[in-house]
Amino acid sequence: MSWQDIVIAVCQFAFLPSMLPTILGREKPALSTSIMNFALVSVITLTLFTLKLWLSVVSGAMIALIWLILAIQQWQIRKKSS
Repeated sequence: MSWQDIVIAVCQFAFLPSMLPTILGREKPALSTSIMNFALVSVITLTLFTLKLWLSVVSGAMIALIWLILAIQQWQIRKKSS
């Protein structure tokens, strides 16, 4: 495990708790924002995978999952209101 893997992972893991209020709250980001963030974080995570930065891959996958959850939540809200 390289120092770069540790630094990237620590920063990403530090980001995760800040997203909990958004997942649990009523207000959600725009669907396009959530989808775009999911896609971009997934690309970054795949790149980290090719560099064998395993801890960063795990933390990146968790962030991508959070954005996917938010996208699904926003989609369900839109579906109910239409």
